[in-house]
Amino acid sequence: MVERILKGDVPPQPLSPDYGLEALIPPDDLKGLPAAVDHLKFALGSQSRILIVGDYDADGATSVALMVEGLRLLGAEQVDYLIPDRFNMGYGLSPRLAELALTREPDLVITVDQGIVSFDGVKLVKRAGKSIIVTDHHLPGDVLPEADAIVNPNQAGCAFQSKCLAGVGVAFYVLIGLRAALRSTGSGLGQVNLAQLLDLVALGTIADLVPLDENNRRLVQSGIERIRKGLSRPGLLALLDVAGLDPSVVTSTQLAFNVAPRLNAAGRLEDMSEGVACLLADADVAPRLAQKLDDLNRTRRDIEQVMQIEAQAGLDQLPLNQLQSMQGISVFEEAWHEGVVGILAARLRSRYNRPVFAFAKTQEGLIKGSGRSVEGLHLRDLLAEIDADRQGLLLSFGGHAMAAGVTLREQDFETFCACFDEFAAIAMKGRPNEETLLSEGMVPRLDLKFAIELVRNHPWGQGFSAPVFDERFEILTQRRLKGGHLKLQLYSVRFAQAVDAIYFGQDREIEAADAQFAYRLDVNRFRGVDRMQLQVLEVWL
Repeated sequence: MVERILKGDVPPQPLSPDYGLEALIPPDDLKGLPAAVDHLKFALGSQSRILIVGDYDADGATSVALMVEGLRLLGAEQVDYLIPDRFNMGYGLSPRLAELALTREPDLVITVDQGIVSFDGVKLVKRAGKSIIVTDHHLPGDVLPEADAIVNPNQAGCAFQSKCLAGVGVAFYVLIGLRAALRSTGSGLGQVNLAQLLDLVALGTIADLVPLDENNRRLVQSGIERIRKGLSRPGLLALLDVAGLDPSVVTSTQLAFNVAPRLNAAGRLEDMSEGVACLLADADVAPRLAQKLDDLNRTRRDIEQVMQIEAQAGLDQLPLNQLQSMQGISVFEEAWHEGVVGILAARLRSRYNRPVFAFAKTQEGLIKGSGRSVEGLHLRDLLAEIDADRQGLLLSFGGHAMAAGVTLREQDFETFCACFDEFAAIAMKGRPNEETLLSEGMVPRLDLKFAIELVRNHPWGQGFSAPVFDERFEILTQRRLKGGHLKLQLYSVRFAQAVDAIYFGQDREIEAADAQFAYRLDVNRFRGVDRMQLQVLEVWL
């Protein structure tokens, strides 16, 4: 379904907005920041042993790398990091992870992109006589862990204007606050240029699918500009290289679909410590580490493909009216890979335009699900409603609006399916199951210069989508590509020109001489040459 939000041609608009850092929200209103800075200043002054404890996704990996490198830039000499094994320790600062952290004998523990619901783990660290700072962006519960400081824009009473920071964004702001404090004491370290960490902020923010509000757009686009100028770290450049991308014209979309999956592959299949090592590596080591991540990502794709086939086969067995009426979809196979169920949920969410949870068996009697939501349905809040209504059903849960996780007893899967469907139906009442593409109408220009400005001058992403256009084209040629995609050459009568197009996920040719296409503009660079193409989203005759 395509709905136009403007009629007729779209008038040309300014394509070079100011995404500079000058208007970035200052850190002053971040609740807990002064206490965190005080502990960090003491740790720097005493050269304490600092341990950064992260998470096993791309936001967690970039947060760890940023905090490690940032603290070293600001004078810390003993900084180490620890990433939980998602298969043995699960999410957050669990008691098992806290005990492992304490074997490193830290004086100060800092969590990044996690910790806001890690009550027992934080308590263990405190009982051991260690200091702990929690930095996180996930939604807290009614009670907070008993840390020495908590920095999270989503905690009650925090007046920070942007609630959309990713974990890496929160970590970056902590470093900004620490640098300001060092500057006020006259320390030369207060002059350190933290902008050199913005490539990490850009990657982590885009990868975590947080809404790109104005503040996040400034962080992301500033980081992308540094990458384009050759000012990025070797590890990120190596990831771009194995993805076949030119860093001088990299976009937020490429970070999301080409770089983040390779980084995430480490945490999904093995150990995200390898991803962090790549981000922190020098130019001699980075290519080898990036190649390993690329190999892991290829393996992940193979696993994912099998899981998609199995999930779709299971859904196809349901009566059509039952599948059509379901508002929350849950799938489970005992043999599915725990690290890949989140991607499976995302694929099914895109196919059915409904929230999805995909589950895998984690240990005897327990299953763990990863969920992906749709616009307008806050997935973590929905789980909280289910938990309040069916106490004891959810053994643990957490996350944010678009992505969340939950652990259940295997015997309770069918009960969860019914509850998730019921509560999703209430939350989505009146919302059509068919996805509506909001189109700007006909594109004002169909040339390479316009496409380049549109594609590369903005950090398109979650909550800030690239514009969709629609109009009729003649179909000159079409051929199927490996992987189930359709390559086309179209002809615009209005502009009297041919243009290339790609229709991802479409493995059948369009049986018509012409058709109405909904599309986004895209630009590919190959061997230094830019070519415009249309990225087709929908076709109707």
